[in-house]
Amino acid sequence: MYTNKILSSIQLSQGAALTTDGDLLTLNNTSAVSGDLYVSDLKTINIESKNYTHFKVYDNFKVKYPSFYDDDKKQIELWELATAQEANSDFQPISNLSDVENKYLLLYLEDYEKEVKPCRGVDCDNHGIQQIRNLKVLVTTAQGIINILGDDSVLPLPDPIDGSITPNRKDRIQPHPLFIEDILRAEKQERVIVERLILEKGVDAKFSSSDVKGLYSAALETNSYGEIVFERINAISQIMGLTIVGHQGFKSALEYCLTQTTGFQYAYDVVKDLMDTYFEIIKLLPKSFTKGFPDLNSFPKHIMLGKLVSNTQLDSFRHQFYNSPVLDDEKATERVKALINRFHQQAQNFRYSSSFEDEAQIKITPSQKLNPLSNKAVPFYYQITKELLKTWNFDKTSNRSFGDNLGYAINFFTPNTQIQDDSLHFNIDKNSFYNIEGHQGMDYQMAFEQIKKIKDELQLGFDIMVLSLEDLVDNKDLYKAYFNEYLEKHPGLEHKRGAERGGTFVIVYESLENPKVFADFSLPYICCTPKIEADLSLPNTVICAEASRIPFKVLPLGGVVKAVVDSELNGVEIIDGKYFFNPKLVSDDLHGQVITFTVNGKPTNCRIKVIAEPKVKVVVDYVFYPEGNSIATTVNFIVSAENGQDITDYTYSWNFWDNDSWVTLQPDSKGYVKYTLYNVVPTRIPTIKVKVNGGGCTQDIEIRDWYDVPLVPSVAIKSIRFSDVNCCQYTIPTVTAKAMGPTSVGLKDVFFKLNGEAQGPSSLIYSWAKLKGPIVTLTGVNTLDLQVDDLVVGEYEFQLTAVDVDSGAFAKSDILFVNVYR
Repeated sequence: MYTNKILSSIQLSQGAALTTDGDLLTLNNTSAVSGDLYVSDLKTINIESKNYTHFKVYDNFKVKYPSFYDDDKKQIELWELATAQEANSDFQPISNLSDVENKYLLLYLEDYEKEVKPCRGVDCDNHGIQQIRNLKVLVTTAQGIINILGDDSVLPLPDPIDGSITPNRKDRIQPHPLFIEDILRAEKQERVIVERLILEKGVDAKFSSSDVKGLYSAALETNSYGEIVFERINAISQIMGLTIVGHQGFKSALEYCLTQTTGFQYAYDVVKDLMDTYFEIIKLLPKSFTKGFPDLNSFPKHIMLGKLVSNTQLDSFRHQFYNSPVLDDEKATERVKALINRFHQQAQNFRYSSSFEDEAQIKITPSQKLNPLSNKAVPFYYQITKELLKTWNFDKTSNRSFGDNLGYAINFFTPNTQIQDDSLHFNIDKNSFYNIEGHQGMDYQMAFEQIKKIKDELQLGFDIMVLSLEDLVDNKDLYKAYFNEYLEKHPGLEHKRGAERGGTFVIVYESLENPKVFADFSLPYICCTPKIEADLSLPNTVICAEASRIPFKVLPLGGVVKAVVDSELNGVEIIDGKYFFNPKLVSDDLHGQVITFTVNGKPTNCRIKVIAEPKVKVVVDYVFYPEGNSIATTVNFIVSAENGQDITDYTYSWNFWDNDSWVTLQPDSKGYVKYTLYNVVPTRIPTIKVKVNGGGCTQDIEIRDWYDVPLVPSVAIKSIRFSDVNCCQYTIPTVTAKAMGPTSVGLKDVFFKLNGEAQGPSSLIYSWAKLKGPIVTLTGVNTLDLQVDDLVVGEYEFQLTAVDVDSGAFAKSDILFVNVYR
């Protein structure tokens, strides 16, 4: 306290302190009752504070307390303080104490023994040794306090006679990170405000990906790539005896990332992650560093109260409370160690390169927005290791469930892959954010389609926009906008590595010449695609490469139709303002692939596959000729396609008797077809005909000379006997066939059935044939009941053939016409 700007007293408030010798120190006053008794002074501690107004030089000659002596056995500078009631003539006013700003305060229990003479007056009883304990309030200099702290690195020397070692009685105060300057100050990554681009250069300026990259490079250079956080983490690590992590290697990884054309935002993200980890650490620091009890020789009879005049709340020259492990319910120290290890793992496992992105696939992972990094999904730009996962979330690791952390590529480390692969299929009420990763470096249209597909299928609550750095002329795509114009209307664009629930995810590409996604941003609100229905359809889903163009049906009218493929030869053709699909305008590289389409940038269910004209080869692999009394000839065929075509793209109609009776038989996965003919006359071998149909294309194949007459051993005929019956009289059986079924079927019915009737010998076999119409799936072609699936709008013609295998007699039904309508 100061009076007229002169120090008049030093006030100490009541408290309690425990020395390592077990002494409980409190402020006290001598009780009046003790003056009448021949005993040690009685004390009272029922006081709020004491004002010390006087001081004198203190001499510890009675005790020789080791902590008060330097290496040369000289006592450090000490001054004793006293209240006005305690001061005697040896004391002087506190105002005479010089250099108060650089003085340090101590509580010291002066503890020594005083002998009492055995006889006093008439009483000759031996009173023993009197224990003197006086609480002293002392002041010392900076050098004195340093001497009290001592140096643990200087080991005591053994006694030259008996070799015993006496510990240094110095104050081995436990070092604590809280005493490091600014250790509790959270470091935050500088925000990248994209709007500055148009604020500085104007909305009409032309920008490139390098301009956007420059914003992130500048933000990283401002904080020296997070160097200050590395310094503080390493300072804490040294106190805890943990390894330190080098900043230079991490900085080199970031600088390499910034040389890439895509992914430079992830360099910004990883520094932000490290700062988030540091923030988690400093929240735990005040509760961490538990210790059972300090060393007995640390401060057996004194307590340091810190600097007399101090501007810091945490004074490293003031004894603090030693947290006991039994009081640490949250295991704060262990959590700090785990977080420091996670910091190391993050810095060491950051990875990004264009080749890494090329191999990546788009994935959306549920995460959290405001919670600590420990509760968020692990980003994909980390090399996932078991060590990283074990440090990511302390609670999950404690429960041996570190594999349950969500992330981009954690399947290898968890037995329950469903948690990772299908995380969006389960309850995500607590997940307010979606990590969207794996799209940078991908063609923007393909990236948009894949993200949109996942979003729509799983009903995720965010929207998507595509921005082009190239000015868009006559843009009718509802999901696409010009970067400058969009940024001017929505200046809150910010990179978040995904989108929050109810927000908008924005991907950016440069131009049609350079369509790769190089950056992504998000808005905290849905914007701004209008909810207009878009629909598109084609008459066929499969079409021959040489077929004529077919019209699109577009909704809304005037909508822009685009194919979702990389090639400009994608079949979309405009004639008089109307859209057609022309298979002749499709690149050969796209043959056999499913082509999808968008209307005004919105995905549709319309799809088509262009197949090349059939170039199929059918050969006879083996013929099983009749043996004994058998009349069956079984033929094995092998079907193959040229130029790597898929034989399953086509339907195969077979005419085995060269009599216009067609049977539909599909080859198996290896291309094999087997058919049995009955009563084949070796002198009249039929030509087998095959029609290969696909998307309106037809290939005709004829197989001749497939039957080799089996050799018959020579037999000598000795006699011929004719029966009395006319052996040459033979009657050809009568065969009839009839087909019945619906004449009109709606597409919504999915399938329809046809029924047949046939009359003739018991050896009849049956075969249904589709004579006309789009490709469908036929089930039961060799029975009287035929089921037709996978309907396509169009006109169909079907016919049933019944054949007598013994005589070869057959009959065809009338052609059955069926109309499939939408």
